[in-house]
Amino acid sequence: MPSFLIKNLPAAIHEQLRRRAAEQHRSMNREVIAILQRELTPTAQLPPPVKLKEPIDSQTVVRIIRDGRDSRP
Repeated sequence: MPSFLIKNLPAAIHEQLRRRAAEQHRSMNREVIAILQRELTPTAQLPPPVKLKEPIDSQTVVRIIRDGRDSRP
């Protein structure tokens, strides 16, 4: 299995990694692998944002909320 060495790792990052590994009940090596897997695994693509025909102002938002509350049984 391939391996690599991290040189000049700042002491603060080393300590954070040590604590995080302990919290997860893992070795530091396994914690680094878990972090890399999480960060490098592609995530699901989000749909494109909804495009409104016209902007919604705060008064419209208040009206929609009130209409929703008033229509409750």
